[in-house]
Amino acid sequence: MHAISFAGRHTRLDSRLFAMLIVAALLIPSLTSPAAGAQAPGPGDADRELYGPVLAAQQDAVYAETEGMLSRFRIDAIFTPRTKSELAHIDGSVQLRFVNITPDALSELYLRLYPNADEYADGGMTLADISSDGSELDVRLSEADTLATVTLPQSLSSGAALDLSLDFTSTIPTDPAGSYGMYSYDVQSGSYALAHWLPLLAGFDPATGWELGPPSEYGDPVFTNTALFDVSITSPTDFVLVTTGSEVESAPNGDLMTHRFVSGPVRDFVMALDADFQVESLTVGETVVNSYFNPDSAETGLEVLTAGAQSLEVYNRLAGDYPYAEMDLVQIDLGNGAGGVEFPQLMFIGGDYYGPSETLTLIPGYLEFVVAHEVAHQWWYGLVGNNQYRHAFIDEGMANYLTIVYFEQIYGEEAANQQINYNLKASYFARLFKDGDQIVDQPTDDFPSQRAYGSIVYGKAALGFGEVRDTIGDDAFFDGLRAYVSEFRFGIAEPQDLKEAFETASDTDLDELWRHWFEAAEGGQDFDAADLANLLREIGR
Repeated sequence: MHAISFAGRHTRLDSRLFAMLIVAALLIPSLTSPAAGAQAPGPGDADRELYGPVLAAQQDAVYAETEGMLSRFRIDAIFTPRTKSELAHIDGSVQLRFVNITPDALSELYLRLYPNADEYADGGMTLADISSDGSELDVRLSEADTLATVTLPQSLSSGAALDLSLDFTSTIPTDPAGSYGMYSYDVQSGSYALAHWLPLLAGFDPATGWELGPPSEYGDPVFTNTALFDVSITSPTDFVLVTTGSEVESAPNGDLMTHRFVSGPVRDFVMALDADFQVESLTVGETVVNSYFNPDSAETGLEVLTAGAQSLEVYNRLAGDYPYAEMDLVQIDLGNGAGGVEFPQLMFIGGDYYGPSETLTLIPGYLEFVVAHEVAHQWWYGLVGNNQYRHAFIDEGMANYLTIVYFEQIYGEEAANQQINYNLKASYFARLFKDGDQIVDQPTDDFPSQRAYGSIVYGKAALGFGEVRDTIGDDAFFDGLRAYVSEFRFGIAEPQDLKEAFETASDTDLDELWRHWFEAAEGGQDFDAADLANLLREIGR
């Protein structure tokens, strides 16, 4: 997902290399699996209009896979910008059709109120008037008000649906120093980054159940299942709105403008707003790729657009076609050294890298690496979901490794090896040779530190996927990835599902390789002091 700051780390390596290893590691920091083929529609909203953002060539198939099986959010909201006396805020109402995707009857459902996390300082979210069929429902808050448990009016059987309505207010903090800037107003750029600005359903993992603990300290805060979103936003007329999904209509509303967006099947609905965003676009296949940027960043905005379009073409070919009509890359001033953050059909790219940067000087191709990594997440997180709280390496490690593949495809093997050295080995070796190895496949917040999480999940895991590819060969590796996407898109996959996809494609038993790289701390068997010395020579330090 997002980058993680490594400030404060100590190492015996020289300070120049130390600085480089820090920035090299910056790129660190969901519905049950649908049945294959045709299935009877469920009780959810089957409005075909909500699938408008899906490409025409794929729309029938996507609709057949998910028709009536997804919860649906219908939102009507007003965005009010920050003033001298008042923080920016969004006031809205939600009409939620909730589909019970669990195997059990439910007496309550769970909403996540992520803006109440401490990192968002003066930001927050409140709920009001939660009801079903005219009857008010009981709600209790927990996990520092980031979880709302709603008592249902009656038991809801597996596969059944229930309509609820609620009102909410989301207060947007100004420059919250303790956050990654995903949900904030940035004074310098004038941009509003609006991740998780609405109440979202908690994520359900078919293997472990509801994920109801506190938001992850080290990794992705949001774990959700696929849903449909129909969102109307009223805002001042001079604001450019960039969102998940596609705009289907807009109309004046007094001195304001109301925009309506629909999403197609996605895991979240995210927005960015700015009064002076500019945009440049390219078309890849039938998908329009948009790069939004501030006026003084036009040159870099075009570089980001080129990298985004190239990434989309590579991943379409190797991992299976991206199913949506739009893909947006947005310049956002992220906090704490973040490189980028992925969301459905939309990615925040760190504003620090749209101008001179020590990171860009130290690490060749770093901005392009960030863009290609975030685009890869449109498959690994976006299409194929996983429980990032428990198995973050499935999406983060794979996104990082597919970024290496991108450089290989566009620039050749030498360029790919350079990126392996700077963006995988540098961070992992800094951990391995100082503090020892860690297991890749463990809960995110079980890592001893944020630094350890980043170097292992983004560095070691990606190296492990490279070993899988070397073992089974290119054809089986990419055949396995495409089969994995086909079987689990819009669902939640487990590590065993990815392993079995590779084994089926290659007719190879990967038990030992998988255990060694992802379930054991045995990196000392793969790398020694000679490998470290060779890395230092390769990166010129």
